[in-house]
Amino acid sequence: MRTIAAVLLLAVFGCRHAPPPVEAEHVLTGVTSAPYTGAVRIVMNGSPPGADYDEVAVVSTRGTNGNATLAAVLGALQAEAARLGCDAVIQVRYEPGGQVSSATGVAVRTRPAR
Repeated sequence: MRTIAAVLLLAVFGCRHAPPPVEAEHVLTGVTSAPYTGAVRIVMNGSPPGADYDEVAVVSTRGTNGNATLAAVLGALQAEAARLGCDAVIQVRYEPGGQVSSATGVAVRTRPAR
């Protein structure tokens, strides 16, 4: 009897799969640079960017199931922007959903203050 219970537990908990990774993509609108290694700032749509900037790409992400969370989707948006050499994503729109969530924004490289 214990063997059957152990097999059932293994079947239920041993077959759990990690949620699929968050998908990320971009469309270039400017020039990329070396990957950015600092923290990428998120600026939600309607908020001022806070600095002058150079636009690099429109980035979007899509999370499903266990990765359909604000943190996962925005984290992937930041990672995609960093790969393109950007230090911020502005005009970010987040679309929450039960099974699928997405975010889109503009990846930028801020200019130094004068």
